[in-house]
Amino acid sequence: MRNEKEPGAIFALGNIGWIDFESKSTVPIADGSDKYSRAAQAIILAWAVGDGAVHTEVVPDFSSALRWQDMPAQLHQLIARVLEGTMILCAHNASFDRQIWNNATIGFPRLEPWHFIDTRIQATAAGLPPDLATAAKYATKVRKLESGKALIKLFCLPTSIATPQTHPEQWAEFLSYAAADIVAMRELFQYTLQLPMAEWKEYWAAEAANDIGISIDCDLADAAAHMAIEDKKISTADLLRLTDGKVETVDSVKTLKTWLHAVLPEECRSIMEVKFSPTGEVDDEGNPVVDEEGNPVTKAELSLLRGRVERMIVYLEAHKPLPAPLQAALRVLQIRLYGGSKTPAKFAKMLRSQVDGVIRHQYVFGGASQTGRFSARGIQVHNLMRDALDDEIDAIDALVEGVVPEDFDDGQAPISRKLSMLIRPTLVAKRGHAFIWSDWANIEARILPWIAKDPEADARLRVFEAVDRGDEKFDIYTRTAAEISNVAVEAVDKKMRQRGKVIELACGFGGGMNALLAMAAGYRMHLTDDEAKAGVTRWREANPWALRLWGKDSDRDGAYGLWGAACTAMRRPRQFIRVGRVGYVYMPENLGGTLMCRLPSGRYLSYRKVRWEDHEQHDDERDPDKVTGYRRELMYSRDHYRMKLWHGTLCENIVQATAADILRGTLLRLREHESHTWMPVRLHTHDEVLVEAPEEYARDAGEILHATMVEGFRWSEGLPLAADTTIGRWYSKSERSWGL
Repeated sequence: MRNEKEPGAIFALGNIGWIDFESKSTVPIADGSDKYSRAAQAIILAWAVGDGAVHTEVVPDFSSALRWQDMPAQLHQLIARVLEGTMILCAHNASFDRQIWNNATIGFPRLEPWHFIDTRIQATAAGLPPDLATAAKYATKVRKLESGKALIKLFCLPTSIATPQTHPEQWAEFLSYAAADIVAMRELFQYTLQLPMAEWKEYWAAEAANDIGISIDCDLADAAAHMAIEDKKISTADLLRLTDGKVETVDSVKTLKTWLHAVLPEECRSIMEVKFSPTGEVDDEGNPVVDEEGNPVTKAELSLLRGRVERMIVYLEAHKPLPAPLQAALRVLQIRLYGGSKTPAKFAKMLRSQVDGVIRHQYVFGGASQTGRFSARGIQVHNLMRDALDDEIDAIDALVEGVVPEDFDDGQAPISRKLSMLIRPTLVAKRGHAFIWSDWANIEARILPWIAKDPEADARLRVFEAVDRGDEKFDIYTRTAAEISNVAVEAVDKKMRQRGKVIELACGFGGGMNALLAMAAGYRMHLTDDEAKAGVTRWREANPWALRLWGKDSDRDGAYGLWGAACTAMRRPRQFIRVGRVGYVYMPENLGGTLMCRLPSGRYLSYRKVRWEDHEQHDDERDPDKVTGYRRELMYSRDHYRMKLWHGTLCENIVQATAADILRGTLLRLREHESHTWMPVRLHTHDEVLVEAPEEYARDAGEILHATMVEGFRWSEGLPLAADTTIGRWYSKSERSWGL
């Protein structure tokens, strides 16, 4: 029997049915696929069986959606086999097509997540872009019709008025476009490694949670959305006042950068100044900085990316009291960080996307292509603010009653920041039910030394185990603080421990000074350049096992560490090179040459089209356009872009991917547990799972969830897992709000 974790031919081509819908809705897709599909009508269904001919079923006009009774016998037979489990359906972004099948057709038999596999997931796992057109072009050279977007705009948008009768030629072209999607999808599936059955089972469990969704407090969301609109007006007026009319909005980036550069002191101003590379802004390791969409940041002299703004804010806060001009600059930066954030707009987005008070399909399985972690859409639950209001309940009551909470405009931070803290508690349990959530303690800090399989690293794991048992009161962050501060562990206070935590999180993946400064800013902590450099140096001196794991200084055959193993694998195609609990193999025939990393779970990470390239070096200080030399870099293709591969990337990807495997496996276990009918998963983040249960069974649910979170897997033997479990009526980080 084949190992269900190994990639390969799981599904025979003849047992796959391919489908792709074109649909028309009165709701824009930006309001979410759930809301969209419930207001949509399916107007074209392209489908095929195996490598057979492509068929298109169409509506005669737009007066009705596709009807099951009008579908041909061969399609009926296909679905009968799917329902009995002898065939599987495949679509690109199958979650969407399944919602259209179930919600935007008439009389179609209901299909569940386990009736589908998805070429988008298989493509992103191979390092290809998620959109079908580009993925198919890169992998197979199959090109979709370029007129597709125009045809969708003509026939499918809420404002579209064209019909098959009014535009027959374009309609015929639209049918060809739909059929071409099946061809592209089928080719893409065959040109990429099939995902193993174990991953599809995890996908099906995740999609079941996506279908359930999570309830929201519509009254709170509505009140907060209105407050966000008012706050934008207030912030705009404040900007004009603080900058003497020079900056009109938070989106006036060019003007804002000029004003700040003129006002800020040199040390703070330097935070805005970027290095240069042919691909744009780079970090301290020379790796291209990417924005929230994963796109390399455009080359610029000054930057107001979120991380840089956070660093400038903590710099100024650390130097209080400030003269009036710098007080104004601090307030402007706060308005830029929070007023420029899209976070307060999430309240309005919740209201637009909710159906009967529930928001669904907030997750994309494997959406983070390089690790296989979930990505988030909609309200972006992965990016909710960690902080909570001290008087959260009073603030919620005041907002719902139409009153501005007392401390909302206290002059300390923009109202938008306070609103951001209320997004979590807008997610609520159904009446008579409770939320139970559990988060893994120090999950990445535990995985990192476990991956190394090194005696010194194992000693760190023993510390975690002792803390979990209650035999040791000084955790790893406290010990790190003591090591870098040269003090006894008993002398570490709360502030020092926080610094130890930041250094531990920033340094584990090989990051240098800038990585530590950025991490510190995220925790509202100011470090000087010298302090950051010293922190990195001391952490590395105290953790030589980490340097051995990275293997940062060698690419020789037989060299230690991840970097040495990856480089050796490149020179020895098809030979598996093991290091710690992972290993690398280079497959030259796969998608232009793919370096694959086998994780402890058996899942593979892919670095597509990997090769050595010579890159120009520039004079950052004097003449950014002057080429001063060339540096040889190992580059790979991620989505649409070429990215640098270095030891930090290898290490971070492995740790985050392993954490993702633990989350995926846990979601599957919870779905397969007999309790899933009364305590379903309703939300999850990278290190947290939330279920909902009737209040009278909340403690039972907490015990089941906690036990599942810390159980571990056969492949994770030796990795200590711990979790903290909470019960509350709504999702909050404020202990006063839990109430149960």
